[in-house]
Amino acid sequence: MKKRLAVINDVPVLVKLRKQQLMDEGLPVTSNINSNIDKRLADYFTSAHADGSFISWVMENNDEIIATSGVCFYTLPPNFSNPTGRTAYVTNMYTKPEYRRKGIATELLNMVIVEAKSRGYKVIRLHTSEFGKSIYEKAGFVDTDGYMALRL
Repeated sequence: MKKRLAVINDVPVLVKLRKQQLMDEGLPVTSNINSNIDKRLADYFTSAHADGSFISWVMENNDEIIATSGVCFYTLPPNFSNPTGRTAYVTNMYTKPEYRRKGIATELLNMVIVEAKSRGYKVIRLHTSEFGKSIYEKAGFVDTDGYMALRL
C-alpha cells in the first residue's frame, strides 16, 4: 500500500468515497434533482484543491484508492483559546470496509496533523461518527461541545 497527496485526477474517486462515507454514517440520500451532489462535490474538490483550502491524501492498494483523508483550512472569528481564528478541519476520512482496522485511517490522520502543524495551525477540529471516534481519541482529540478538537 502507498499513500500520496490526492491530485485533480482523483476527484471522481473522492466524490464516490465521500458519498459512501455519508451513506455509511446514516445520512439520508435525497432524490432532490436540484441537489446534483456529484457535480457539487466535484466542483468543491476541484476548486478547493486548486486554491489550497483543502488538501487530501489517499491510500492505494494495487493502484486502487481504498481510503481518503482531508483537511480544510479556514479562519473563524478569533476567541480566547484561538486568538488567530485559524482552524484546520478534518473531513473526508473514509476507509473502504474491507480495509478497516489495519491502521490506514490513523496513518492518514497523522498526515493531516503534520500538515496542519507545518502551516502553523494551533487548532484542529472535526465531527466524528461512532466509526472513527476511537481513532481521534487515540490521537489526542477531545470532545468539546459537539466537536472534537486537538490543540497543537
